[in-house]
Amino acid sequence: MKKQPLVLLILSLLLFTNLSCEDKDDNVPVEEAPLTATNYIYEGDLRIYYLEAENVRLNDNIDVWVQVPDNDPGYNDAQENIALAYAEIDANQSEISAIPSPAEAFFIINPILPPIPPSPSPCLCLDEFNSIRNIVFLPGTDQLSLTIRDFNTESVLVGTNNNSTVNMIPNTQNTGRYQPFAFEQPGFTGLATLNIQSDSKNYSILVNFQNLP
Repeated sequence: MKKQPLVLLILSLLLFTNLSCEDKDDNVPVEEAPLTATNYIYEGDLRIYYLEAENVRLNDNIDVWVQVPDNDPGYNDAQENIALAYAEIDANQSEISAIPSPAEAFFIINPILPPIPPSPSPCLCLDEFNSIRNIVFLPGTDQLSLTIRDFNTESVLVGTNNNSTVNMIPNTQNTGRYQPFAFEQPGFTGLATLNIQSDSKNYSILVNFQNLP
């Protein structure tokens, strides 16, 4: 009779273990690691930088076209190009103005960028810390492909596609999405070409990756 309490104890432990396993159902959302100020990049920031760089390029072209004299055979073409460039600049500015910050869109902390280097800048590029491990999508983006290549060797540092894992940002009513990624060369620093394919958008920018201080 002394063995009965021991048997009951073992049965109770087995029952508790089974119930605990049942609680971990695949349909129950798992809490993700929080996004920090230095472990993610925001699709909106990349898009803004691209559009601002395009406006710089367009303004440089306008400076050339306005120099074409009215007696030049290419004058009319130059004037048409100027009008188209100004229209594109206006469209880019409108898109920039409509892009919310991560704090506005998802109530998460805005990413911290490295300090702007003293003038003149070493390149027309976006400075980023190499501690990033996630990309947060713009509101409305469902799928995204991210490719980062070493500018000098063209070797792939990061590569994701539409089938890569996409996680939900907590407390965003399923509107906040982010995609984890990993560098093929941990601790990479220097220039890289970053390409985004998102919905109908496809663009590339130069990024200068730096170590955290």
